Amino acid sequence: MTFTRKLDSVDSISATLARIVRLSVSRSAFARQAAAADTELSQPSYILLRVLIDEGCQPIGRLASMAHMDVGMTTRRVHALANAGLVTRRPDPGDGRVWVIGTTVAGERAAAALHNVRRDHLARALSSWSAAELQQFDRLLAKFLDDTKKTPIDTG
Repeated sequence: MTFTRKLDSVDSISATLARIVRLSVSRSAFARQAAAADTELSQPSYILLRVLIDEGCQPIGRLASMAHMDVGMTTRRVHALANAGLVTRRPDPGDGRVWVIGTTVAGERAAAALHNVRRDHLARALSSWSAAELQQFDRLLAKFLDDTKKTPIDTG
């Protein structure tokens, strides 16, 4: 493949990824998913719950970093989630100045309901794909993510 053809492919991939990102962060699409899951979770709250479910209890700063949110927004969301009974806050045994955040059963249930709606939607969207196509897409998507994460943004 020539360099120009590779750049054309990279441009096409970039444009498609931009559309995927816009769809995945769409507030209206998320609101429809939340309504289908019968939950009032906001998109940032769901993201925080998913990080906690996937990675376990976290100090607030690390949670913010893992969720790609600033600490102030994370703190406000965690406070609201705690008031709703969806997360717990406890002092870190190693450093009492730091709060460790974890999910409650209710938080896990709310996130699971939304996760199931999102998974079922994706399964329906991919229903015409063969098992081999799904496996190949999964493998390539994971490879893309790994390569993107380990490639520096700048070359300088």
